[in-house]
Amino acid sequence: MKRQAVKSEISKYDSVGFRVFVGAVIVAVLAVLVAGLWLGGSPAQERARRLDSARVSDLQNVSNAIDQYYNTNNALPPDLDTLARARETYFIGNVADPESGEPYEYVIRGANTYDLCATFATDNRDEDSVRPREPYPSWEGRFWRHGPERTCFTITARTFPK
Repeated sequence: MKRQAVKSEISKYDSVGFRVFVGAVIVAVLAVLVAGLWLGGSPAQERARRLDSARVSDLQNVSNAIDQYYNTNNALPPDLDTLARARETYFIGNVADPESGEPYEYVIRGANTYDLCATFATDNRDEDSVRPREPYPSWEGRFWRHGPERTCFTITARTFPK
């Protein structure tokens, strides 16, 4: 009698319905994985987005440090090394690309205007994720937008009320 029950139990798992169920589960799991990669991007794409986000954050910090220097000295700093040597005074973070280690480009354009440049790997021009990270809330929300290329941002140093 036990042998018959065991055969009956085994035959349940050999049935066509069970195989269809297992196949459907496998297809569903694969569909979820493919959808996740399609929506979220590959790990390499996510790494590139994360590095670009760090670049934008670095440029915003450099811009804020330049504002502090400008308000203290009534002039733009001659180079980013000047700010980096006085990190405690100007609260500057990273002045170099997080991936390549190359310094960000800083070019003085006028008495209070300058360019900050970096090379980006992704295109964030259609993303809303940049909006909350702007250093100047009154600026247009698309200021820190960039394509997958070298991009320069022309910035006017802000003066703080005294």
